[in-house]
Amino acid sequence: MYHPILRPGAQRQLNKIGKADLVIGLPTHRNPQSAASVTGVAVAGVKLHYPDLHTVIINADVGQETTTRQAVEAQVATDGVNCQVVTGRYEGLLGQGNAIAALLDAALALDAKAIIVLDSNTQSIRPNWVAGLAHLILKDKADLVLPRYQWSPLAPGSALSDLIVYPLFRALWGKSVRHPAAPDFALSPRLATAILDEDVWETDVAAFGLPPWLTTYALLNQWRVAQAALGEKQTSLDLPPRAYPNPAERRQFKRYNLYLKNQFQNVVSVMLRLVYDYRDTWPRVDDFYSLSTLTEFKSAVNSNPVPEQDPTPLLDQLAIGWTEYRALWKRILTPDNLSHLEALATLPPDRFYFPSDLWARIIYDFAVVFNKGENDPYQIVQSLFPIYQGRLAAFGQEIAGLSLVAREGTISAQAVEFEETRPYLKKWWKKYQPWMR
Repeated sequence: MYHPILRPGAQRQLNKIGKADLVIGLPTHRNPQSAASVTGVAVAGVKLHYPDLHTVIINADVGQETTTRQAVEAQVATDGVNCQVVTGRYEGLLGQGNAIAALLDAALALDAKAIIVLDSNTQSIRPNWVAGLAHLILKDKADLVLPRYQWSPLAPGSALSDLIVYPLFRALWGKSVRHPAAPDFALSPRLATAILDEDVWETDVAAFGLPPWLTTYALLNQWRVAQAALGEKQTSLDLPPRAYPNPAERRQFKRYNLYLKNQFQNVVSVMLRLVYDYRDTWPRVDDFYSLSTLTEFKSAVNSNPVPEQDPTPLLDQLAIGWTEYRALWKRILTPDNLSHLEALATLPPDRFYFPSDLWARIIYDFAVVFNKGENDPYQIVQSLFPIYQGRLAAFGQEIAGLSLVAREGTISAQAVEFEETRPYLKKWWKKYQPWMR
């Protein structure tokens, strides 16, 4: 299978440039304002930390319109730093992961010493992010550097990481990586070459699933992985647009919900598939430790408590899911877990709770049936989404009013539940028979 590459116009730009020391990749899709802002800050970071390096910013755009690409190009053209820019679309299936694959291919063509990939929707990026991500790669002390930042706690990417990706990753592989599915990261050309040779570019990895797959691949294949404390993370997708009656705003709200569900579908599918792909590895894990974190380039973070959220909209989705997916849940969940979930679903919002140990067992039930059951794996993950909404409603109540340190303690406690429930996963993985459910 061939990985995606930039289209001929961008390839000609790369040929003219020839070589680069540092490449900063920016996957984009119909977001000219935020992409331009991220590009401008990245240029400032290069000017501050690496003025002597020949840097190329490469934009792989998913959209057909040229608006976003022009916005990115203008940010580099108006600054005198030693930066060049290449913008273009790419050949291959549309998706964030495939866009990044095209960026990596372009960076390798330039013989870059370090490759940074930045989330083009970030609103809180600072110039120090460039050095934080690139430093250990340029010093040849790491092959993959992942961010450790304070992400808005209930933002889609953050909540998905806190409640599924982080605790499941930590329990499966015995390594505490705070944001294993972060959309910002840096990698060495050697690692970039290795992952482009993998047969994953027509799977869920090609959409939103590349980061968790990449982190797992790097750690389990003995690449050098580290974290870098960056600061606060906020994106233009962290809060849903308000559902006004205006048709344009309704369309925006629908696009937001579609984005949220697609992200959940891709990331969770990749995480659950990894349970099967490395089925000979995770049962043998018995040591748990944290990866080292570079703090030299960390910026200040906002430590304000999380305000209370109305759980009703999330619980409504859980109730709808109970009606729509109950028959499928009976085939996925053990009778005990199903009865507990049914009892929770009847609680009013002011008395709702969702125990973290029950959540861990439910995720493990889904991991087993996703890989060993007879139902469509896509539908299995789809049916998990309303249960996740219920856990998210309870999580919002658990962290409301807490300090940053206390919030991290709550998230860590959830991860410990996943670790302590590993015997449950091992048991069901061995005993599961589809006809028994």
